[in-house]
Amino acid sequence: MLTEGTWSLLRSWLRPHRGISQEKLPLYLGFFEFVHNARRRGKALLSALVAALAV
Repeated sequence: MLTEGTWSLLRSWLRPHRGISQEKLPLYLGFFEFVHNARRRGKALLSALVAALAV
């Protein structure tokens, strides 16, 4: 469930990407979720990204 703050961040992040197709929306949401969650890890973002790409 998205909190009001997370929903606001998502809307402002998607705003420049007008016209996103419904097919690609899950990809944008997944990327947003990854970046949002990885922000809390700070410098570990690079290792988390490499680990996600290696899977």
